[in-house]
Amino acid sequence: MVPQPLPRPWLPPTYAEVEAIVRMQDAALRNLHITQAYHVLKLAFTAVLGDVDVSWCGFATWASKTAGTFIRKDMVSALERNLLARAEDLMRTLGVTQARLLVSWGLPSAVSAVLSRVMEPVVDGMAKQVAIGNLIVFEDLGPLYVAMLEHFTGPGGMGPAALARVVSRLKPGPLETGGQDLLIQAARAYQDALRVARPKDRAERVFLANALVGYHEQTRLQGPIVGALGAPLKALFLVNLLELFRTRASGLPEPWLLAAFTPLAEQLERCWRELMTRELMTLELPDRTLRLGEDIPALTPSADFPRDLLRLEHPELLRLMKRLDRTPDDTAGSAARDWGALSDRMNLVVDLFRSRQQDRGLYQAPFTPSQVEAFQHGRMPHGRL
Repeated sequence: MVPQPLPRPWLPPTYAEVEAIVRMQDAALRNLHITQAYHVLKLAFTAVLGDVDVSWCGFATWASKTAGTFIRKDMVSALERNLLARAEDLMRTLGVTQARLLVSWGLPSAVSAVLSRVMEPVVDGMAKQVAIGNLIVFEDLGPLYVAMLEHFTGPGGMGPAALARVVSRLKPGPLETGGQDLLIQAARAYQDALRVARPKDRAERVFLANALVGYHEQTRLQGPIVGALGAPLKALFLVNLLELFRTRASGLPEPWLLAAFTPLAEQLERCWRELMTRELMTLELPDRTLRLGEDIPALTPSADFPRDLLRLEHPELLRLMKRLDRTPDDTAGSAARDWGALSDRMNLVVDLFRSRQQDRGLYQAPFTPSQVEAFQHGRMPHGRL
C-alpha cells in the first residue's frame, strides 16, 4: 500500500523568520514557534530526501515539544507533590531528631513550608536552562536546514557548488573551539544521500547525517542539561529555613542549626535531582512517551531497526557508531544511566534515531491548526500543548 502524500499547509521558514524566532524574548512562545518550525522543515525536507527516511528535524520536533512542558513549567504541581512526599519519608527516617526539634519550637510543618517556598526559584532555574538549550540548538540548526532546502533542491542540488554554499554558513573546526565540523559532515552526508539509488544506501547516509547533527546538538546542550539537573535546592532550603527560625525561634545559634539540618537538606537535594532527572529523561512521541532511562523499544517484535538499517555497511557510519553506540545493532542496553553524561545520551540517541528513522508517525503535526494560529498571533493556545 502506497502511503498517502504528506500535507504541507505551511511554507518553510526563511532565514529572516528563523532569526525572528531566535530574537523572541518570551521563552514559552518561542518554544512553540521553534517546535512548529522544525515540523515545517521536516515536511519540506521530504522534497529533498523523499519521505521514507525522516531527517533530524523529525526528532527535533518532538524533543522541542517535550522541552516546552518544562519551559512552561507544566509539571510543577506533580514535582512538588512528589518532593513533599519524599520529604515526609525522610523525616520519618533520617529526620526524626529534626522533626522533634521543630515540634518543640512550634514549627512542625517547617520543612514542607520551606520546600514550597523554594520550589518557585528552583523550577524557574530549571525552566530557564531548558529554554536556553532549546534556543541554542535552533539558532545553530534552523538556518542550516533552511540552507539545505534552498541549495539541495533542484537540478544543481547534488553538485559541489550547492554543498559549498551550504557549508559556507558554517564555521570549520572542532566543536570544543566553537567549530561546526560535525554539521559540515552532516550536510555532506545529506547531499550524498541524494546521489544514491539503493534505499539502504540512502537510509544509511541519512542516519549518518542525523547522528552527526544529534552529536553536535547534544554536545551543545551539555551546559544547559547539567544546569537543569543541578538546582541548588540544598542552599536555598537552608537559607529559607534559617530565615524562618529567625522570625519564629530566635536566639538559636545558626551554626548549630546548620549542622542539624544540613544532612536533611542534602538528602532533599538528592531527591530533587532524582525526580528532575526522571522528568527530564522523557521524550513525547506521537504514539508514546519514551522513558529515556529505559531501553529504546524495538521497532517490531522481530527487529530492533528498519530493514535498511539492520546491518550497517557505510564505513564512516560504522566508525561513528563505534564511537557512540555501546550496543551495536541492538537496542538492549540503550538506556541512559546518567542524563548529564554526553556519552550516555548519545548511546541512546543513536538507537532512537536508527529505530525510528522510517516511522511516518514522526511526520504528524505537534499542534492543531487553531493552536498554531494562536501562537502565531502572540497568544498562548488553549488545550494540551
